[in-house]
Order: sequence, then C-alpha cells, then structure tokens
Amino acid sequence: MPAIFGVIYLLLFFSYILIALFVIYHIFRYSLKRGSAFFGATLFSSVFLVLLITNTLLFLSLPFDELFVHFSQ
Repeated sequence: MPAIFGVIYLLLFFSYILIALFVIYHIFRYSLKRGSAFFGATLFSSVFLVLLITNTLLFLSLPFDELFVHFSQ
C-alpha cells in the first residue's frame, strides 16, 4: 500500500516541476523588461524550491508503517 502512495507522489512531484517550468517560461516570455523577468523568475524559483524540498521531506517522514496498521488487521 505505501508503494502506491510513493508512485502517486512521484507523479505529483513531476507535475509540480512541469507547472513551475510553465510559469518560468511565461515570466520570461511576457515580462516587459529582462531585468524584472530575471528577478521574478529567480524569486519564483527560490520559493518554489524551498516549498518543494519541504514538501518532499515532510512526505518522506510520514510513518507509513504506523498509518496502515489498522488496515492489515
């Protein structure tokens, strides 16, 4: 059962990365100035990476063995 959640989380993880690339593309494409585009993309990327790493660490720290004890009885 925990393996299913791992696969679903991997799909979610890669979809987050694809969405972030989509946002960064549009920041560069539709900004009026290159300087503001670079600043916006850098700010978005840094916040995105912090949130993604935090999310991944919290997911990996879940005690799946204890969560599914009730289902195995």
